[in-house]
Amino acid sequence: MRYQKVLMLAFALLLVNLKRSNGTDGFETDRGVGAELESVLNIPLSKPTLVHLLSNATKKIVVNISDSTTVGVTAQAQTQFQNVTISLLKVLHLSSSYSGSSAGLVVPLKQGAVQAHFYITSAENVTACVTAVPYSAHDPVPGACNLEFHLENDPNLHLRDTFYETVTQFAPANLGAERDADPPVCDVEMGTKSRWRLTYDFYQYFLPENDLSEQSLFEGVVKMTSVQDVEKHGTKIAVLTSGEKTLLFGNSYTDIGGIYSLIVRDPLLNTSAAYIPVSTYSCSQSSESPHYCYRYGQVSTQIFFSLLGIYGLFICFAGHRFLEAEFLFIGFLLFGFLSFVLLKRFSQISAHLCLVFTAVVGLLGGAVLALCRCRFGATIFLVLLAGLAFGFLLSAVIFFTPLVNVKVFRSEPLFWVCFVSMALVLPVILLSFTKALNILSCAVLGSYAGICLVGAFLPTSLVYILLDVVRRAVEPSYSRAIIPVPFQTTDYVLVASWALLAAGGVASQCFLTRNKPPFSQCPYESWREKRDACSERSPLLGPEEHVDVLS
Repeated sequence: MRYQKVLMLAFALLLVNLKRSNGTDGFETDRGVGAELESVLNIPLSKPTLVHLLSNATKKIVVNISDSTTVGVTAQAQTQFQNVTISLLKVLHLSSSYSGSSAGLVVPLKQGAVQAHFYITSAENVTACVTAVPYSAHDPVPGACNLEFHLENDPNLHLRDTFYETVTQFAPANLGAERDADPPVCDVEMGTKSRWRLTYDFYQYFLPENDLSEQSLFEGVVKMTSVQDVEKHGTKIAVLTSGEKTLLFGNSYTDIGGIYSLIVRDPLLNTSAAYIPVSTYSCSQSSESPHYCYRYGQVSTQIFFSLLGIYGLFICFAGHRFLEAEFLFIGFLLFGFLSFVLLKRFSQISAHLCLVFTAVVGLLGGAVLALCRCRFGATIFLVLLAGLAFGFLLSAVIFFTPLVNVKVFRSEPLFWVCFVSMALVLPVILLSFTKALNILSCAVLGSYAGICLVGAFLPTSLVYILLDVVRRAVEPSYSRAIIPVPFQTTDYVLVASWALLAAGGVASQCFLTRNKPPFSQCPYESWREKRDACSERSPLLGPEEHVDVLS
């Protein structure tokens, strides 16, 4: 038995050695080939592909080129929050790679090449939307005259968000060239045979409101990838020439996703090419806290606008019936707005403290106007203030249209002169019809406060009607921003609701004040009349009682 066990053990060792000698190199090679194949992905040209990246693993992307007129591709990788690195080389170098949630580069092709390849990697597991778009020798090359960023050819849009605006910067494009040919020199001459003839069209596409999902972003990226898709789905917001700064200042819409894209055009050859689109939510975007964007508004802001909205709806339907309550509301709006603008313009206090001070000053200002109504009446003066608030809102609505993007209104003095003039037109015209002016002011201002209540909980662009005016008053450089309006389904519903509330408010106030004087008597005057009627100079007995006693 002992010999049998020894023989069996020797035979087993012999089999193991045979496997190692005959199959080890081949198995490792197979595993090596298998691993290499798993890290290589072929994607179709011009078709977005979802690629799942493992943390710290590099994936090689291969694109087959069948058209001999293609001289290169612009490759891009898009994610929602996490950074992804795209590179021309497997070993990352600063001059041949770019990192970001929207990353891209130009991949030139050598003579006779039928494939283009590049590498993507990420520090964490992430899904990326990868696309390769071809360009020919007649097309301009995005970012090929880069003198500012580290990539030699940088087709990326470099985006920076602030509280007030979104700043987009890009590298100038160059004219195209054949494979292996030297590209035209960028800044030697400025004639029509150089890159200075190129023009740039900025486009923007807004993602669906209240939808911050990854799928929604990728669907938007697909619509803003090629020139044809950008022209079909995007909204043109600016046109730049090669002689202008390669900068664009746009509005920041918090929690409303937007995608910026840039098309460079060659007017001489009638060709064009698209830069890498870039997305933003104008809020904190990081893998550590990706759900920050879902928290629309702070609790203090929601409480503030909830109380203001409820009180505003009361004023909308019954403001002219209760004048003291109305002028408390009007004073709160006027003094609160002025205090907020002054605090944000000349102090560095936090938003919460600024909101508290605004509420306190607004209540004090409203109390002053309400007391003026109680003590002095001052009907014409107070109705004029209500009309000014109404005219201010109307002027803000007018400048919420594309009119604000007209270059002449980039001038601060001219803008404010026009704004104030428009705000004064309505109250001056209707001042002789004080009751109508007051009822309209209550209905429109109160109903808008109700819309702001909804805006404290749901993303809507209607709150920016006044917020854009506040931003311009607080930050003078905001005048350079392009302000496209992301009107979507929610906004149209709220506009209709605003109109219905205002109409209902007018009807309600007219019904409550029917068969009554245009304005009720001042409370102090009413009290004085009652006091005088019961003064010591009046007889203790009325005329009827006096007759009864004599009889």
